[in-house]
Amino acid sequence: MAENTNASLVLNWYEIKGKNLVGEEPIRDLTADDMLKLFDAPFWNKIYHCWAMKKSHINTIQKHVDHKINPEQFSYFVEIYKKNKS
Repeated sequence: MAENTNASLVLNWYEIKGKNLVGEEPIRDLTADDMLKLFDAPFWNKIYHCWAMKKSHINTIQKHVDHKINPEQFSYFVEIYKKNKS
């Protein structure tokens, strides 16, 4: 599977009513290009991008995180950050 060499992919989940961040987890074995195809969106600023996860995305994302995705309990977002070269 692919490595995330130029970008960090993170799944964040929030309270539905309170809107507080509950947790976050790196998304394993997917690339920024994989996410751009899944969300059918360009990486418009080449630094950061965030999408609200829909039910149609769950099967793809679930395979790459340990957290059990539960859209009835949480709101989910996928974020991509460009990694800084050190």
